[in-house]
Amino acid sequence: MHRLAVPCSLAGGVVLVASASAGRDRVGAAVFVMGAVLMFSASSLVHLRRWSIPTWEVLFRIDHGAIFVLIAASATPIGLSALDGRSATLLLWAVWIGAAVGVGVRVLPFHPPKGLMNTLFIVLGWVPIVVAPDLIRALSLTELLLVVAEGLLYSGGALMLGARWPDPSPEVFGYHEVWHTLVTIAVALHFVVVGLLVAG
Repeated sequence: MHRLAVPCSLAGGVVLVASASAGRDRVGAAVFVMGAVLMFSASSLVHLRRWSIPTWEVLFRIDHGAIFVLIAASATPIGLSALDGRSATLLLWAVWIGAAVGVGVRVLPFHPPKGLMNTLFIVLGWVPIVVAPDLIRALSLTELLLVVAEGLLYSGGALMLGARWPDPSPEVFGYHEVWHTLVTIAVALHFVVVGLLVAG
């Protein structure tokens, strides 16, 4: 699924960036698109074939690092196009510092405790709550509902991945594919959100 999402993200990203006005809107859209393409590409690569264990370890760490980058990249157009002043600065610094910490943890030469990475993904994904009052004022109802829906999809997917449930058909469409599906839908929803932001 994520292999198909790579060209879709590229094509949608070109349209999104081209439709954004020059300046903050275009920068925010471009950062999000690059984050989405990076995450889908990293995921596609790690699942492309059966790698040797050392190679898989490296690719798996890159895959997790790319998720942190996507989370921060998703918040960037909101910070640049919807917010301003202190709330925009706070959001952008918080998510990118959080992403840097997450990537740093993942590249360290040890295996994090079980559940730590999913916990970090969820916590970083909900960092925008720190500017919730400003977000409620800045976003339209449609944009706000879409952002909340994304958060629930990401968080629910991370919890399902950690629990390895539901696992409807392990050989064909198991819990990991459920996770990938929810992530893909969430990213697609954010394309809509960013499109609405840069069009407004």
